[in-house]
Amino acid sequence: MESHVSVGMAVIDIARTAVVTVEPDESVADVIRTMQTETVGSVVVTDDGAPLGLVTDRDLAMAVLDDSFDAETAAVSEFIDDEAVTIEGDEGIYELVELFSRNGIRRAPVVDDGELVGIISVSDVVVLLGMELQHVANAIRSSSPAYERSGPSYRG
Repeated sequence: MESHVSVGMAVIDIARTAVVTVEPDESVADVIRTMQTETVGSVVVTDDGAPLGLVTDRDLAMAVLDDSFDAETAAVSEFIDDEAVTIEGDEGIYELVELFSRNGIRRAPVVDDGELVGIISVSDVVVLLGMELQHVANAIRSSSPAYERSGPSYRG
């Protein structure tokens, strides 16, 4: 049987490598416009290629609701923690899920020796698991006796 995803699969294997980044001194208004243009729900704030943090559309939406907030003058750096929660690209999926759980986050910048190389989210892991379940179902279906194979088809 053909091998697909392995337990030892690295995070970088499923991470998205096209990452939308912004500089820490960019205004919140500019970052919102960038997110709209790029149709993304988060951006990585970087300095010389190193991630400083991650800002989501939810982070910004909550701030903009404050009447005293000025999105044109506020820097996006106000919305990042002191230290970015990142994961090395060669870490495994289990380590990723543990990182998400431990930090209460749903996405993280992927780094290689501190340099930004991708971004990964819970959705990426869910898609991976869905693909793996499909492979398992296909393997079971192909090895089942003929009388069991005549049941419902769950192929999408």
